[in-house]
Amino acid sequence: MLLLKQMIKILQIIYVFIFILSISLITTMHALPQPALAMFRIPTNLREVGPQLGLVWPTSLEVYHVFLLLFFIVLVLNGIGLYRLHIPKWQSVCRISSFFGLFLAWSIFLFFLLPLILKINLDIKNLQTSIVYSFLSFGFFIVNLLTFALVQEKRN
Repeated sequence: MLLLKQMIKILQIIYVFIFILSISLITTMHALPQPALAMFRIPTNLREVGPQLGLVWPTSLEVYHVFLLLFFIVLVLNGIGLYRLHIPKWQSVCRISSFFGLFLAWSIFLFFLLPLILKINLDIKNLQTSIVYSFLSFGFFIVNLLTFALVQEKRN
């Protein structure tokens, strides 16, 4: 039981860290002009890689915004759910959102890994973006997996 409480506390800290890091990164990218933080600029990567994957530019940007919104919804629901695990309703919310987060993180991971697998001719900036976001999305997948497993354990 003590280990479970420690894991919950660790995951709570991780979710707060991910939230702060994400907001900081998005704010910084919008505040600084374009050459700065080039490897973190997903829309540039989408503009150049998207057509090679069959996505036209405006559509790929809209898909990016939907996935970003879903990412924050899962992030917030999981974070709140972990703080309120003693309430059965929040256990269900956290379990469902972390399960959905698994699919979300996995699909984002595949999107950024796909150009590397298909050996699409990428410049160094897009290659770096794909690698960085592949690792970040895989990390988010692991965090969602741990959250889902922890909520399942708490439920039993």
